[in-house]
Amino acid sequence: MLALGTLAGCERQDPTSSGPVSDNAKAVLTFASSTEHHYLDPQKISWLHDFRVAELLFTPLVRWSLTDMTLEPAAAAKWEISDDQLTYTFHLRPDGKWSNGDPVTARDFVYAWRRALLPDMAADYSQLLYCIEGAQAFFEWRSNQIQQIAQGKLNADQAWQQAIKRFDETVAIKAGDDHTLVVKLASPTPYFLQLCAFVTFFPVHEASLSKLEKVSASTGMIEYPAEVTNYWSDPAQLVSNGPYMLKSRRFRRDLEAVPNPHYFDRDKVANGGWIEVISTNPQTQLIEFRQGKIDWLPDIPTVSPLAADLVNQKLPTVHVSPAAATYFYNFNCLPTLPDGRKNPLADARVRRALSLAIDRQTIVDRVSRLGQPIARTFIPPGVIKEYQSPSDAGHDYNIELARQLLAEAGYPGGKGLTGLSILYNTGQGHENPAQQIKRTWEETLGVVVELEAYESKRFSELLKGKQYTISRASWFGDYIDPSTFLDKFQTDGGNNDNGWSNTQYDALLRQAAVELDPARRMTLFTQAETILLNEAPIAPIFQYVNLDVYDTRLKGMSDNPWKLRRLDLVSRSGR
Repeated sequence: MLALGTLAGCERQDPTSSGPVSDNAKAVLTFASSTEHHYLDPQKISWLHDFRVAELLFTPLVRWSLTDMTLEPAAAAKWEISDDQLTYTFHLRPDGKWSNGDPVTARDFVYAWRRALLPDMAADYSQLLYCIEGAQAFFEWRSNQIQQIAQGKLNADQAWQQAIKRFDETVAIKAGDDHTLVVKLASPTPYFLQLCAFVTFFPVHEASLSKLEKVSASTGMIEYPAEVTNYWSDPAQLVSNGPYMLKSRRFRRDLEAVPNPHYFDRDKVANGGWIEVISTNPQTQLIEFRQGKIDWLPDIPTVSPLAADLVNQKLPTVHVSPAAATYFYNFNCLPTLPDGRKNPLADARVRRALSLAIDRQTIVDRVSRLGQPIARTFIPPGVIKEYQSPSDAGHDYNIELARQLLAEAGYPGGKGLTGLSILYNTGQGHENPAQQIKRTWEETLGVVVELEAYESKRFSELLKGKQYTISRASWFGDYIDPSTFLDKFQTDGGNNDNGWSNTQYDALLRQAAVELDPARRMTLFTQAETILLNEAPIAPIFQYVNLDVYDTRLKGMSDNPWKLRRLDLVSRSGR
């Protein structure tokens, strides 16, 4: 391929690096994104490419120190934890400021976390706040209130005022004063500080955002009408507290973030800002990298031969490392399909049969050609050292058992099992494993499936709406605990995209959430994952590897399984 051939030997003195050679330690750096953003609102974000920009613009209470993978002070200068592990008192740094010069206050965090708990927001990660006393009860109460408004039983504006009052009275997120945030948990949560570093818990500027909120008279929900605000895309409106602030955003073209002059740690920002270039074609990204237009490519698809071709060239610009992530297929588990037909995938035997008939080894050896570890579990073994994955419950390639299960479910030889399709998003090579799996199912089981390809945003809409039968999927852990993987499939989880529900699984996760004994807690998670694998609402295919292409002169990139970056600490050296 042209891009790969030219990447290996560029027409300049340093063939292993890209970008114009510069001695400017504060260079403006550039990375590519393979798709336009879904959201830049921290409370609504759930996609990796959105996380990347949010982490440029906002600073949470605590953040990761990537040299030793520990948490360090950020917006909070210090904190105390009560002896019973329930009350966290955060002391905000007095020099913390927003990009407009306003002080960062505890109220900004209270406001942001309230937004995350509103069903109005349809946030994927609302459940992460359920460990806080009163949080889940408030979410459920507000959901019921919205239903009553829709039925004409409540006035929308009055109901909203009641909701604000109820949150303040019942949810244990309190601003003791401008610089003190006090949070009380419902039960000890060993990973709570990790949550405080996660994007859902980022603060937002209450003064500028709250004035744009409107209460819908018909639904009673808080809305941000498009004709009123373009807040997240408009540098004149968006107020941030991170190392950078938004300078420009051009839809489907680029985004530029420049250093925030009010950032408390501005003297340690190692570069002059970041430009994100939206480029949907990986080949184009590679050409622009060779030409020196892009410093970092974080989205090279690892399910296409392109990645293997890059790795095989053994270039110093290509970095491969283990990932805390799994590539899998979702099975829609709802009783009926979107068109009203009875859903054959509601039968676990059909799901297990299809999973057993995926030749995972062939996919990693001949399709992706990266040799990723095949996935027999959802949680990648070894990424959480205290956790024992139930590998014995996983699915090996077993055509005879798959045929037997299909026959037991009423589809001998695949007869009658129709109307299935594999949904995937374009531009990332997902068609390659889909074609292999389609071929295997047809040849070995007699099950014919169609392929459905959509651009990323439409794919996400169909996935969230459960408007599919089978879909490609992936999950990267958000924090270092089994719950970051297993909570995804709780019955009412905001990230449960396949509609699977199992009362025993939910009960085990609830028990684990309050279990104080660490070993017993891990055992409960293992039991829950065993149920997940046996019921097969998903078919794990392989464990991801992280593949990044970046200029050898970039310092501070800190590769790690969790895809955590501190882009404010990345610099580019000279010759």
